[in-house]
Amino acid sequence: MESQAAADLEGRHLGKYRIVRKIGAGNMACVYLAQDPFIDRPVALKVANPGPRGNDDEAQQHRQQFFNEAQTAGMLRHPNITSIYDAGADEAFNFIVMEYVPGGRTLDQYTKPDQLLPLEQVTSILYQCALALDYAHRRGVVHRDIKPRNVLISDSMDVKIADFGVAVTNSAAQTASEEWVGSPLYMSPEQIRLEPLTGQSDLFALGVLGYQLLTGKHPFEATNFEAIQHRILNTKPPPLSEFRSDIPEIYQRIMDKALARTLQYRYRTGADFAGDLSLVYDFLRDAARGVSQQEKFARISGLPFFKDFQDVELWELIHAGDWTVARAGDPIVSEGDVDASFYVIVDGSVHVEKNGRALIELGIGDCFGEMGLLSGRERCATIIAANNVTVLRIKGTTIDRMSVNSQIKFQRSFLLALINRLESVTEQMAVLEAGSGGT
Repeated sequence: MESQAAADLEGRHLGKYRIVRKIGAGNMACVYLAQDPFIDRPVALKVANPGPRGNDDEAQQHRQQFFNEAQTAGMLRHPNITSIYDAGADEAFNFIVMEYVPGGRTLDQYTKPDQLLPLEQVTSILYQCALALDYAHRRGVVHRDIKPRNVLISDSMDVKIADFGVAVTNSAAQTASEEWVGSPLYMSPEQIRLEPLTGQSDLFALGVLGYQLLTGKHPFEATNFEAIQHRILNTKPPPLSEFRSDIPEIYQRIMDKALARTLQYRYRTGADFAGDLSLVYDFLRDAARGVSQQEKFARISGLPFFKDFQDVELWELIHAGDWTVARAGDPIVSEGDVDASFYVIVDGSVHVEKNGRALIELGIGDCFGEMGLLSGRERCATIIAANNVTVLRIKGTTIDRMSVNSQIKFQRSFLLALINRLESVTEQMAVLEAGSGGT
């Protein structure tokens, strides 16, 4: 019995609870959907994975760490925190009985560029998390492991903060730790330095989570733990505008405050965090709705320039690019401008002019701005909308922040476009020379 893994329990009973099926798994435990026969309700049964063998002290420590969640989260009663109903042991298995969230899924899937939620939903999620953490902190509990996988959302987009397995009370958090606790990607500077913690450490982690939900990128992205530590301790995250053009400026101020390395500049309470988030709704209501993200995806996915791009790579561009509409006769790029941006025509057509003289006309799927992107020098031609035209503008800084695969594909399409442009100009010059020779 002692060697049986928790993953083998489907269809069995633990105590009075009948296990239905597994719904999740982690390093310390498996989570099952189970049925409480006395109250006749579904519950989530968290069953500890087998701990150390042959060492009573280590086994006791493993058991104590597991039941820590029941002790800390059990004292909390908040609509946005997973409720703890019961805890116990059955033969070799330790378990915690928790609230079951129907349709519950973690936020992890919504931190990817191709699955970002609308800004209104992101704001609502962060607002609920901030108030839940404020409640926990006021009752002396510091979570210490806020991350996407520890936040559940229901079908109705209600938030449930879960997994208080490494949570501590304020008195314990005020003691310097001798080892890192939590997930490296979400550690606050004081956690990395093994300093005493407060609820502000959770708010820093919530800032990291918020940045990911908004951009699909980690604010301190790096390839290893040491590099991540260095970035958290010494660098400022890239501006949100490098990844999305539709985020209100107020969100940048909120993220800057949430991710402040120095405690005095960071949000002091979850209520303060939530208060600023509530202001975002005014900006979202006032913002022009324009074309939906799904429509943008549908329109650029069929363009030749993006034919080799995967869906996730297209979403990166859609979120980060500027979707611009110009009326007939409006200049889009002017001679002498300094602008390291690249443009792809989504709809309509444009005239290319130099010194007031028309050169060529470009249409749907064509691109312009290659030289400005390459050299960063003044524009050498003017681009004017021939009719109502829609263009996707991609900044050079946006390309630098894209994934390696996206950059390679962009460079390939970019070079092909440049070659085609040079061939077109060469053909035109040949035609002009031939016409000139015949006069």
